[in-house]
Amino acid sequence: MMHFTPRARWAVTTCALLTSGLLLSGCHLTDQLLEPQNPGLIDPTAVQSPAAAMALKVGAMGQLRIIYTNCPGNECLWQESGVLADEYKNSDFQNTRQDIDQRTITSNNPTLDYYAITQIRGYVRDGIAAMQQFLPDSTADIGELYMALGFVEMSLAENYCNGIPLGHTTNGEVTLGPPLSDAEVFDSASAHLDTALALATGSDDGSVFVRRAALITKARILIDEGQYAAAAALVPTSAVPSTYQYVMETDPSNNNDDNGIWDLNNQIARITVSDSFDIVNGAKNVIQNALPFVSAKDPRVPVASGDSVSPTVAPEDGSTPEFVQLLWGRDDPVPLVSGIDARLIEAEAKLNASDIPGMMQILNDLRANPPAIGIYQPAAMPPLATPANQVDATTLFFREKAFWTFGRGQRLSDLRRLVRQYQRPQEQVFPTGKYFKGGDYGTDVNFPVSDDELANPQFKGCTDRNA
Repeated sequence: MMHFTPRARWAVTTCALLTSGLLLSGCHLTDQLLEPQNPGLIDPTAVQSPAAAMALKVGAMGQLRIIYTNCPGNECLWQESGVLADEYKNSDFQNTRQDIDQRTITSNNPTLDYYAITQIRGYVRDGIAAMQQFLPDSTADIGELYMALGFVEMSLAENYCNGIPLGHTTNGEVTLGPPLSDAEVFDSASAHLDTALALATGSDDGSVFVRRAALITKARILIDEGQYAAAAALVPTSAVPSTYQYVMETDPSNNNDDNGIWDLNNQIARITVSDSFDIVNGAKNVIQNALPFVSAKDPRVPVASGDSVSPTVAPEDGSTPEFVQLLWGRDDPVPLVSGIDARLIEAEAKLNASDIPGMMQILNDLRANPPAIGIYQPAAMPPLATPANQVDATTLFFREKAFWTFGRGQRLSDLRRLVRQYQRPQEQVFPTGKYFKGGDYGTDVNFPVSDDELANPQFKGCTDRNA
């Protein structure tokens, strides 16, 4: 089975394309207050040829990397969600970043990146419009854009509160969106993925590559909606092999285009890989519900102490013990979706059908024959014993999934689903108890939409902050 990656499409951003003169336009063409709602940023008259349309498509796909890298102020959604969950802890001195780790987030927190994430939708919609006009037969490329649009909207619903506005721009006309529930945003994302699947039907490598990414993303949404069997039916090994990866790449020639996870953890040390306990004043403080991502020494999450690597990595706050991930280096690609995700979707469907042996077969097959995570190859692992009951099987499944998907933006959504779909109290799911920098953990289970969005008169704040 060949392994495909999206190669050079990730090497250029939309803004770079614009300033190159190719699209004959600037990078900020709408009033800044309107950008969070929508944000089609390109004057339609700037795209007047197939070459310009394809350049816009490449740039739009490059913007998708903002989910994990190249974010304003460095923090991106995957890192922030990992801090709010139990993948990372704050090793910074800023209270605004500590509030995310401590689960006490307010909507005026400047670290939130709702603005950056929702803005991707505008770039992608511009790319779709240009491609449909000038390259309508490039169905796989248009399908890839719809896949990206669905992925962004899924990410918003998985990580943010109920009450997300999804506005848009058509031919320069801005339509501000009303607040939508997470369920409604999932519906929107799912519809875009249906379009992607309808377009990427060819047998050529590009169509197959895009179709697999769209199938995995669509199946993730079905899991989010509790439709486990339907999700598994989309991603059998015949449709998505375990070795498949849709990776996001950086440009090694650009010193400002580093892997964002590496940058935030291994370079500026603003976050540290989390564990199931802290050492506070020489005493061990157990973090209730947190997984031991450091001390487990699991081959899927290689970790080292910051003072044991070269050059050494010191925490930005000067005091928190720093642990760095070794999954990704400075320019290593990161999977947006992968065949591992497909197998975990199948395993969760088995779990919810009360087929615990079937779930264990999938999980133990992955452990015996671990697929690569980006370019990192985990070592094989011994099989796990079959749990005795459904509760223990659920706990084991989400632990296994946490180690397989570490750092890839799925952990917060899974913790929310443990509350929403599996009826576990949040205090038995999220990090709880004494917080290592003082006080206690709060009760937040998602991100609020940031106050930038109040420029939209239809938006008055989150409808609720429930899981």
